Amino acid sequence: MVQAGEMIGPYRIVEQVGIGGMATVYKAYHAKLDRYVAIKMLHQSLTTEPNFLARFEREAQIIARLEHPNIVSVYDFSEHDGNPYLVMRFVEGQALDRILRKSPLVLPETVRIMSAIGDALAYAHEHDVLHRDVKPSNIIIDERGTPYLTDFGLARMVHGGSSTMSQGTIIGTPHYISPEQALGQSELDARTDVYSVGVVLYELVVGRVPFAGDTPFSIVHDHIYTPLPMPREVNPNVSLPVESVLVKALAKDPDSRYQNITALMSDFRSAAQGEDAGQPAPARAKQPPSPAVTAVESAPDPFPGPASAREPGRAAPPRPPSPPIPWRERGQERRTEFKFDFRDLEDLGDKIGSKVEAWAESVEDWAEQFEEDNKSKSRSRRKKELTPEEQIRLRVEKRIKARQELIAHAAVYIMVNALLWVIWLLASGGEDFAWPLIVMFGWGIGMVAHLIDYNQQYGRGAQNKEREIQRELARARERGELPPLSQVEEPGKRKNEDLAGRRVRLTDDGELTDSFIEAMDEVEKPKRGRRR
Repeated sequence: MVQAGEMIGPYRIVEQVGIGGMATVYKAYHAKLDRYVAIKMLHQSLTTEPNFLARFEREAQIIARLEHPNIVSVYDFSEHDGNPYLVMRFVEGQALDRILRKSPLVLPETVRIMSAIGDALAYAHEHDVLHRDVKPSNIIIDERGTPYLTDFGLARMVHGGSSTMSQGTIIGTPHYISPEQALGQSELDARTDVYSVGVVLYELVVGRVPFAGDTPFSIVHDHIYTPLPMPREVNPNVSLPVESVLVKALAKDPDSRYQNITALMSDFRSAAQGEDAGQPAPARAKQPPSPAVTAVESAPDPFPGPASAREPGRAAPPRPPSPPIPWRERGQERRTEFKFDFRDLEDLGDKIGSKVEAWAESVEDWAEQFEEDNKSKSRSRRKKELTPEEQIRLRVEKRIKARQELIAHAAVYIMVNALLWVIWLLASGGEDFAWPLIVMFGWGIGMVAHLIDYNQQYGRGAQNKEREIQRELARARERGELPPLSQVEEPGKRKNEDLAGRRVRLTDDGELTDSFIEAMDEVEKPKRGRRR
């Protein structure tokens, strides 16, 4: 990791602005030219192939020659501590995928942005340069609304050509990869970028990507073998001309696809002209996030055979049997319903805030009433003299209540943590970070504190405290600080002595005689006087 303030050549690092599967992006400042730049530093793990630096320099020189108003320019390339990096123009703006998370694009805006991206790709194809990784996160919209295509040829820089490419490696992002890329073919042409642009257009118009499986392998498999979900079946608001363009752009056979990006964008603009200019694009359907990988390690292809395009009215070819699903991936269908869309957090926070404000006044009134009731009970309890039996009863009831609270706390702690572990297993299959451990540990601290408090009040802790008090009292008596026990008057002893010798007489109805009641009153008078 490069820290802010560190120098990389003539560039001073300002901050990290992003990180991906192949590189980390930093904002930096070039003092002599007085401008900010973006430094894209490749991960060191990707530079282990032989002759990598020579190949990287060769590819960077090709990309640096691209000069187009919608392509992020490459200014420089070098290496720092063995890590190669590119110096690019710094564009103040947001990636298209972040914009889509907030709201969908209207169709005219989709046409404007993608037409500019299409022109940039057509220019690059004329110079024999493929992008190989077209996706919304590589399309940046600056503050003036100008779209830029970035990360040109980065996938090829990392993985090289047929001579240096690792066997069994797929270049691209699963959701936007072309079938020929997914099959690992080394001989690619402009039609592979046409397919990726078709996926982006499908996402912008229909509201979701065509294939969104739970694992990169399942997504790649769908791009190769699964027929395209027809746009009008997913979203009936899509017009028939636009659907025809998307179906042709996403043909699995490159020969059935648009042969260049110019033809694709020309037909798309013509098909969109019949749409209402103010009609917003359909709401984006919730879907699992794209796997954060750009190079997917592929197993040997278990489904041999050429990929075929599905034409309207033509039956889809039979799908070959799927391989056995590992136990960690079982139950994926059941787990999808537990996935949470973090974009709803803002709405959830607003709802919670409004509820809290609505309840705040009633909670304050309840708290004031509760405090007043407690004061009244305390005053009435102080006025009432409890008998020894009542005092013992209160102590026992208090101890039983404390024990019940401890048991209830432990039961809730166990049940809630068990439920959280079940949800975690169903939602992740045991693969994701075990977040229930945080709840278990945090709540467990409070549970242990509750147990210690109960032990100090009613358990061995209370017994030890009482024994310590008695030992200290005994030492004080030995030192003469307290009178001996023989001189200490036990509570109630005087009262018993005053009543001693008096005969308890009962009336014929079994009640105490008046003489005995008067004697008790005489004993109680001094006590009542002290209370006043």
